[in-house]
Amino acid sequence: MTSRISAAGFALAAGLGLASLALPAAAQTSNRIIVGYPPGGSLDAMARVLAERFSEGTGRNFVVENRSGAAGVIGAELLKSAPGDGTTLLLAPDSNISVYPHTVKKTAYLPLQDFVGIAHTGDYRIALAVHPSVPANDLRSFLAWTRTQPAPVGYGSAGAGTNIHFYGALLAQVSGANMIHVPYRGTGPALVDLVAGHLPSAVLTLGGMLAYAHAGKIRMLGQTGEGRSQSLPDVPSFKELGFPMLATSGWYGLFGPASLRPELVQRYNELVTKAIRTPEVRERMRSFELEPREFTPEAFQAMVRADTERWGPIIRGSGFTAASD
Repeated sequence: MTSRISAAGFALAAGLGLASLALPAAAQTSNRIIVGYPPGGSLDAMARVLAERFSEGTGRNFVVENRSGAAGVIGAELLKSAPGDGTTLLLAPDSNISVYPHTVKKTAYLPLQDFVGIAHTGDYRIALAVHPSVPANDLRSFLAWTRTQPAPVGYGSAGAGTNIHFYGALLAQVSGANMIHVPYRGTGPALVDLVAGHLPSAVLTLGGMLAYAHAGKIRMLGQTGEGRSQSLPDVPSFKELGFPMLATSGWYGLFGPASLRPELVQRYNELVTKAIRTPEVRERMRSFELEPREFTPEAFQAMVRADTERWGPIIRGSGFTAASD
């Protein structure tokens, strides 16, 4: 079915360098932002913000395509073979970019070679939460409680090999807690089990758990920010609780295939920058605990390279054994 765009929308798209791709009209309905996780988390929410703004800014329809599995790897792998015409982008967490290469022996993609960084789309905090049935009101009592349990206490994450997985492992290591990792296929499924009481604890993005914390369905015990969150001022940072090594934010970023034309990398970066400067988008980002930061494509790509180098020794030091695939 042929789609139509207005003359004004076409002119705007041409001004942005996106209409010059000479795409068939039907292809204008297939612009997608891939998210390698199920709906329901802050990554998915941010992707929908960008899809909305890209649609408005180009006159072309952008949709979010959730392709979950393998802790985001399935979705990210799709970008490797995507055309460089700007119709397929990926919104990914640092786990799938700077952490992933250190966690497998045979990579499905090489982020620094197969992808091009377009824009930083927000820093996020990671938090430890427990079900209200857990007899602990603060981190110290939770850590002590785990040591009294005959079997390790499970902590859920968005997937094995993610940075969230390693934050939980690092917390257990430095605190002596009796904890074991329980991987899920994203934040949403882990939260379902945490809220239902099937999982005693979880280490997930703070933004993804915010609504449940406000509703009293889970209890937050600590988070990775340098200071306290405005959304949850009663939840201390791990740094103030005596674990400064956990005071590191994660990030989300927008990527294209390595073949994406440089002028399109720049134009998409401009669209992201314009979006995060608006009060409406900043308020939406704040609602799911994302901190806006502006980077040029070149600065973002340099940050990704540095973060990839930083994670190598952390993961090796954790004793994690890389998967075969």
